[in-house]
Amino acid sequence: MTDRFDIVRSWVRLAADRAVERVTGTKIAVVTKQLVERLTQQRWRLSDEMLTAAAAHADGVDSAMVACHSGRVFVDASMTNGREVQFSLAPRSVRFAPRGAKEISFDVEPPDAHDTSIVGALAACVAKATWPMIAPADSIDVGGAIVERETPGRLRVDLRSVPAVRRFASTQTAAMIFDVLELESLRVETGALALKLKLPQLTP
Repeated sequence: MTDRFDIVRSWVRLAADRAVERVTGTKIAVVTKQLVERLTQQRWRLSDEMLTAAAAHADGVDSAMVACHSGRVFVDASMTNGREVQFSLAPRSVRFAPRGAKEISFDVEPPDAHDTSIVGALAACVAKATWPMIAPADSIDVGGAIVERETPGRLRVDLRSVPAVRRFASTQTAAMIFDVLELESLRVETGALALKLKLPQLTP
């Protein structure tokens, strides 16, 4: 088991080194550090507190609370128009393609009780965790993603629609970053939404 772990660890380090070589020479030194961090750690957790902060900054939200448990992300929010919103999301699928789709989808319950601005803000939180270089580390509000209804009980979000992602996409390093850092899966754990990143292919 130890030998197998050492091989995997070496494989990840080599992938990180090769990715860094492609970034070296750019003016964004912090991108290199963040890229290596994501490649070597591979897994990331968005705590209830982080998700709550993202939801609370969504358009039209007065206050919000987000809690992850029982396989779902539970949202309880008060809107500035006086409306109360309660719904839950269950990660359904992740669709990432090289130079293509960067989509995640959720099953929503009840189907018509969700608020798209909150869902978009939570998706933007996922985007920032996947690609931390799209915004400063202390940035909470990176804008909300566009949320579309795929079926009556399912929502689809393209992470490329997050304003901070669109801004970063105009930089020279963006295409490489988006191809190297790919989200493989989302899973709800007690107290957090867990992200697993896909290891990049070792190509020259």
